[in-house]
Amino acid sequence: MCGIAGILHFGACPDANARIRNMAASIEHRGPDDSGFHVSADVALGFRRLAIVDLATGNQPMSNEDATVWVVFNGEIYNHRELRKELEAAGHVFATDHSDTEVLVHGWEQWKDRLFNKLNGMFACAIWDESQRELVIARDRYGIKPVYVAELPGKGLVFGSEVRALYASGLLDKQFDASATLEYFTLMNNWGGRTPFRGVRLLKPGTFERMTASGSSCDTYWAASYNRKYSPGLARASGEFGEILQAALRRQLAADVPVMAYLSGGIDSSAITAGAHQIDPVVRAYSCIFDLENVGVDRFVDEREFSRAVAKQLNIERVELMVPQDALARHLDATVGAIEYPRMGMAYVNYLIAQRVAQDAKVVLSGTGGDEVTGGYVGRYAIVPRAAPASLMQRVTKRFRAAAGDQAASRDAFALYRASLNVPVSAERIDDAFTPEFRRAAGGFDPIAAIGDAIETVPSRDPWDAVMHVDMTTYLPGLLSLEDKLSMAHSLETRVPLLDNELVDYLLGVDWGLLSDGTTGKILFREAVRPLVPDTIYRKSKMGFGPPDASWYRGILRSWIEEQLSESRIRQRAVFQHAFVRRILDEHFEQKANHVALIWCMLSFESWCKQHGAYGGALL
Repeated sequence: MCGIAGILHFGACPDANARIRNMAASIEHRGPDDSGFHVSADVALGFRRLAIVDLATGNQPMSNEDATVWVVFNGEIYNHRELRKELEAAGHVFATDHSDTEVLVHGWEQWKDRLFNKLNGMFACAIWDESQRELVIARDRYGIKPVYVAELPGKGLVFGSEVRALYASGLLDKQFDASATLEYFTLMNNWGGRTPFRGVRLLKPGTFERMTASGSSCDTYWAASYNRKYSPGLARASGEFGEILQAALRRQLAADVPVMAYLSGGIDSSAITAGAHQIDPVVRAYSCIFDLENVGVDRFVDEREFSRAVAKQLNIERVELMVPQDALARHLDATVGAIEYPRMGMAYVNYLIAQRVAQDAKVVLSGTGGDEVTGGYVGRYAIVPRAAPASLMQRVTKRFRAAAGDQAASRDAFALYRASLNVPVSAERIDDAFTPEFRRAAGGFDPIAAIGDAIETVPSRDPWDAVMHVDMTTYLPGLLSLEDKLSMAHSLETRVPLLDNELVDYLLGVDWGLLSDGTTGKILFREAVRPLVPDTIYRKSKMGFGPPDASWYRGILRSWIEEQLSESRIRQRAVFQHAFVRRILDEHFEQKANHVALIWCMLSFESWCKQHGAYGGALL
């Protein structure tokens, strides 16, 4: 709903008042409705508002009665009414009628850092406690809302909802991290809060940081735990889960402005749209379709028949956006500019559909997060055995040796899983793909080791819990980062009901037999939403949302791609070896391989370099 920014300087920044205004101005798109500031001898807080809840009195920064606690907050607290009643019973007096922000103010007074675990919502917030001269920055459980942090020389820091806000302070020099760049090309993501901007990090989900003049500390207030002892039978569980989903939707439909829904045609967005429409008939659906002229085998990614079937059954008003074949060339720079640095998949389509929704509304519901918590990535579970009888391990070993030729790794039950995550430049191709100079600068980042480290942090001995945990802590935050920035670029708030706390807690406690059998995924979810969606949706297999880029790259976009990834540009950037890039392009254009993911990564990286002056910047 907003953008936040701040400078903690403890008296070392006399012009903080002017700097914080520059920071807030840089993220005006996140909150065009209003702004607010609090500046003291130690700290400067800035805020841009997208007015959604408590339109009249909900502006920030917001303080308690004696101005000793100040809060800036981005997001929504869905259980704020319940928390307000609890705080009023404890004697707190509220100045607003129903502002969720004020719950944070009085909640900090009452509970201090125990507040964060009480919140059901999406949030990135900063709390300045004047009496203690301490700043506390916190982020929601899953990383739905972002907050970036960079330490200042000496003591203090800057923070903001977007990287651009930090640099707008004028207190940081822009430098780049080659190791994070290599991580992106091997994992298509950055994990653990890393960014390609040296010294700038993304606060980890489920954590809070406390900063005083004497130092700082970081604590985890929530991490997923797995206690899968609940197995009531599918019929009972699907009824329970259906009620939990509807309760989550009721919470997330609460707003003082209309709320809309994305409808891709998959089961997640279909169920959310149907459930939300039952609660609020004003909800309208928004779908993407793609120009399929001369499109080959990848035409199946267009899900128009499915989204149309849902809209027909619901009799819901629906807006359909046709994405042309040259959309990537026309919107890549704007998309990369919005997400600030390359992450995850082909995001330009998400940019365009968010832009369309924003013409009509301020809030939209998304199905993001559904696969990660419901057992949706059945292909990943299928290659990780839950038990390891000799015959199964022999098959795993044989498949992995054929894929990677690594006999030592084949003894690991997670070997194939590691290989499945190591995209789009596999570990064994790093030397072939990147220049020696870049590899030295990257310091030998090892994607296989990174995946192994993620697996080792799992608080469960169940291999499928491990897969889910890695997805939730690495893949999901990347998706959520895109969801936030691509919508907020258009002053649109995205809500993700499938990451409601009550819903996730229930799913983490049910037996795996209710989630997946290694062949079918989302068993419980499918049964729970079956009454809401057409039978074709209920039975539909898992599909990723995205355009038919494989065909478009070979057709109308080919000459543009050749220009963007020309030999001259590749050599001047000195990141990739040109022979490798040429081979990738030729194999794709000649239909010998599908290199959509890697070509997307290279195109996004090229756009990012031009916009941020990295690796040669805007080359001639």
